[in-house]
Amino acid sequence: MRPFVRRRTLRPFFIALACAVLLPASGAPGAERPVRIDIPPSVQVDGTAFALGDIARLSGPEGVRDALSPLILSVEEGGVVTREQVVRAVEASGLEGVRLEIRMPDRVRVESAGTDGTPRVERGGRFSPDESLASVIKSLAAWDGDVEVSHAGPVPEGRLVSPASLVPGSAAATLRFRDGAGRERSLAVRLVWTRDVLVMARSVPRGQPLAAEDFVTRPMRIANPGVYAVQLSQAVGRTSRRPLPQGKPVPLEFLSELPTAEKGKTVRIVVRRGGLVATAKGVLLDDGAVGAVVRVRRADDKKVVIRARVLDSETVEVDVP
Repeated sequence: MRPFVRRRTLRPFFIALACAVLLPASGAPGAERPVRIDIPPSVQVDGTAFALGDIARLSGPEGVRDALSPLILSVEEGGVVTREQVVRAVEASGLEGVRLEIRMPDRVRVESAGTDGTPRVERGGRFSPDESLASVIKSLAAWDGDVEVSHAGPVPEGRLVSPASLVPGSAAATLRFRDGAGRERSLAVRLVWTRDVLVMARSVPRGQPLAAEDFVTRPMRIANPGVYAVQLSQAVGRTSRRPLPQGKPVPLEFLSELPTAEKGKTVRIVVRRGGLVATAKGVLLDDGAVGAVVRVRRADDKKVVIRARVLDSETVEVDVP
């Protein structure tokens, strides 16, 4: 736990509302010297109950500081600790004759700080500033788009313990949280997943190679990831088996594989028959990906055209029964 947290976002309104609180006197140790409690506008704690010494800087007689440091505070509704709560805790401690100077805003924002890297949740439904509920959902799903999360009621206190992962596109999920006392609570959430996908900037007929200028990107709700092209590398250079209308996303199943062997390239023709192997040079008459059957013309005889299967960018194969 970090006892004292400073943030650049703290505005000057962390005005030191320095109020002096005078408790009834009865000769407690250190009564002759004031004790000052400094609490910044934003603190980090581990759990929903914590000691005053975890969030405050205490100055004054050592005996009084030792008595004040373990006083227990808790997160109030809205994820805050109030000045009134601090005063009540000190008054309930039984210390008397101690002059206190409390420097803190009326409401201090409390943020959860996990030490094991697991997202933790504050009362009132907030994660720590670096972890919104949506960002945790995205992390569980390994999702690089956006997700809108809606739920009824506040996010339970404590650490998120399940699920360990989520499937992108899921319409709903149940999250389970465990608080510091070991109690578990559930939260049902509804999820709307969106991300940028490739959309046709113009209509392209079937079979025409696709270029970068054929596409624009637009956000789209996603129910089944992997259905539409989202990166230019998935589409540029390929052809579509169907016409692609302007303004529509690009289904991956419509796109051909990128050609491994390109038309006009000289390749090695391998002819196999039983255990015999013969080779010759040829020129491709078609583009083709690995496994595709293409036309090849013999380099030494332009009249001989055969059909062969592409093995790689340099080789095609003919099996003779």
